[in-house]
Amino acid sequence: MEKFLLDNLEFKVDLDALFEAIRMDKTDDDAETVIKMAREAEAIARPKALYMVSYIDEKGDDYVVIDGVKFVSHVMSVNLKDAHRVFPYVATCGVELENWSNSIEDVLEQYWADVIKIQALQHASKAIDIHLENCFKIGKTASMNPGSLEDWPISEQEKLFRVLGDAREKTGVVLTDSFLMVPIKSVSGIKFPTESNYENCRLCKRENCPGRRAPYDEELASKYGLFFSKRL
Repeated sequence: MEKFLLDNLEFKVDLDALFEAIRMDKTDDDAETVIKMAREAEAIARPKALYMVSYIDEKGDDYVVIDGVKFVSHVMSVNLKDAHRVFPYVATCGVELENWSNSIEDVLEQYWADVIKIQALQHASKAIDIHLENCFKIGKTASMNPGSLEDWPISEQEKLFRVLGDAREKTGVVLTDSFLMVPIKSVSGIKFPTESNYENCRLCKRENCPGRRAPYDEELASKYGLFFSKRL
């Protein structure tokens, strides 16, 4: 079983993206504080990512068995119909940034810290894609994430962490009783090779989602049979 820990990731805050995200000009009165926070974050940040190579044992209409663990999802079954190998993963901004942000009392500064943590998480997530391509040359990939669709609920997170095994020890990411991750700026899922432009968002009807990357596509949802499939 191949497993890869990416924990030596040099992180630099993209100040232009940071100021754009918080809708602030670099000439504003608070800009110096934002830059100071960015430098503090860079000094302590240790974003991390863990992923592994897993194999599909069995497939059904509404489930897929990966490394002996049964995941219940019709969408996953459709997405992985031609796959035999997948890549479960978890990526995080790191407990160091989480502890740093938790020590901040000012509400506005907490928001700025959150945006910085998002950048660190994105850096860790990108590191997985780069490492995957360098090691396996699998080409285009897509990702499914527990809780992103009703078809694959957040409760399936426990199964994913069971497959990953020592995610907590390796990355510091803790799974709560409600299946949420701490640090909050963490993401988990299963990457798989694909020729399509699959996005969870295109199958999700949730409105006003701040993390939406693509519009809901009712025709695509119908093709996946989401209106007619039944869970086992």
